[in-house]
Amino acid sequence: MSIEIYNELDPVFEILGLLTIAHGGDWKTETIKAMDDYGIDGETFYNKHLKIVEKYVETFLKYRVETPSEDFFFQNSSQELFLMVLTMAVENRKYLEENEPLDPMRLRSFIAFYITDTIEHAQLPDIKDMPQLPDEKSMLEFLDNADLKSEEKWYVLDLLRRPDYWFTQLFETVRLNMPAFEKARASVSKPLEKLLKRLARYNNSEFMQLVNTCSDNPVIYATLVFPMLQVVLYSHCYQGILNEDLEKNEAAADSIKEELIRQSKSFADKSKLDILCSLKESSKYNLELAEALNLSPSTTSHHMNILMSSGLVTVQKKDGKVYYCLQEENIEKYIHSLKKLLL
Repeated sequence: MSIEIYNELDPVFEILGLLTIAHGGDWKTETIKAMDDYGIDGETFYNKHLKIVEKYVETFLKYRVETPSEDFFFQNSSQELFLMVLTMAVENRKYLEENEPLDPMRLRSFIAFYITDTIEHAQLPDIKDMPQLPDEKSMLEFLDNADLKSEEKWYVLDLLRRPDYWFTQLFETVRLNMPAFEKARASVSKPLEKLLKRLARYNNSEFMQLVNTCSDNPVIYATLVFPMLQVVLYSHCYQGILNEDLEKNEAAADSIKEELIRQSKSFADKSKLDILCSLKESSKYNLELAEALNLSPSTTSHHMNILMSSGLVTVQKKDGKVYYCLQEENIEKYIHSLKKLLL
């Protein structure tokens, strides 16, 4: 495996993220609330670390170009559907960067594969091995069996019917907003340069373990629009530029209690605890775990994202498949901290 690390921002990823913020609510309030829910003093962390992101977002919003079709992608879609659109755009960026004519059958197969992907296999299959939806009947049959909400099915049906039209519109929106992104990046160039240099020295072993489950040649970018997230797609991965600050905050003595609360919340319902108990017996891939616990693959993936963000579960690549397994060291640390606090 060869991993390419670009110590820079990816314009496509950043613009799509910034447009999501443009169509959302009060970004600052929602960010602080999300950190509070995570177990961090959101107001303090925001004032100390996120002013650079605030200026970045404000500058982009000042110069952004609105297009008639962007509401379709950013206004009414759920977080899950936005992630699908984001993945589609990033992984099919050749149509944007090389100005190739869009292949509707390829895009349609990619959408269908993404929806049915159980995260069992580490790499994208060839297009010929993805679902083939040549006509209206096959699209309707596919959606009838898809693990989607009713309103999501209508949205996806529109995408499947005209994938070349919709992604032409999306890529044009990205092109038109490239100058706004460049102005936003320039407005924070000095602090951004310092953070990028620091990120180049930062080694997050858990993130790299996730990256190693990707394609044979994954690429890693920094992200400022999602500064505290780690995003792993099929061949593109993104590391939040403030992850090190988040990690230091979690390690501080006065945040141990908050971390315990956050981790305890992560398996507060029976399904997540059942997952941990099942993984104690053996590591499992997503579909195997879903069948063992009688859950849908998408529900299992949702639970796993929460458990992984809390450091209780990790992944490993074996025989071409991605398996979930317990993060035993972190679980022992959790138990030790709980005993130290209460006993």
